[in-house]
Amino acid sequence: MMRSARYVLLDFDGPICDVFAGLPAPEVADRLRMMLRAAGADLPQSVQEQDDPMEIFRFSAELGGDLNHATLNALTGLEVEAAATACMTPGAADLIRRSKEVGKAVAVVSNNSAMAVTAFLRKHGLLSYVDLISARVALDPELMKPNPHLIQQALTQLDADAALTLLVGDSVTDMQASKSAGITAVGYANKPGKVDLLAAAGADIVVMNMKELASALCV
Repeated sequence: MMRSARYVLLDFDGPICDVFAGLPAPEVADRLRMMLRAAGADLPQSVQEQDDPMEIFRFSAELGGDLNHATLNALTGLEVEAAATACMTPGAADLIRRSKEVGKAVAVVSNNSAMAVTAFLRKHGLLSYVDLISARVALDPELMKPNPHLIQQALTQLDADAALTLLVGDSVTDMQASKSAGITAVGYANKPGKVDLLAAAGADIVVMNMKELASALCV
């Protein structure tokens, strides 16, 4: 599968790095809530208990344009801050470099901000190996995965054949978006229980670590 693919798309948080390793996601969610409360927003209990910053951003779309925009900007800033201390996923750098060395196009397709992805790749000397970053820039959270929008955007900008494209992701939404876009879905099971979860979501294959994929390019 790795050898036949001509276009390798990678989710950012998980397959490439643990973006919130140094600045934990619950803390980011807390900061977003503080900003919204200070702006006078009424937060339901479900949002008050939410540890996922992306879900806070999704909720902000219900608060109107100004608060939605403020949440997008705040989340982007926090992600850039987090990218400075994010931990590289073992095998990810080798996969990116080897993919380019054997003539494949490489793109990052992420619900995280394009600014954070760019900052991390530049810091680790990988930006020149990546042909495209298709990541969150829009106010509308509905354009994030599982919506296939970001994948379709990558396919269009790379002029890629969906039949020759795969996406490596660690979430159910990655698998769902891949299936919707008609590309191969590779699940990265980086936590206990994810093998069955990703398989049930439509993964064509599931790997336990990124080194497996990097090694497959050398076979």
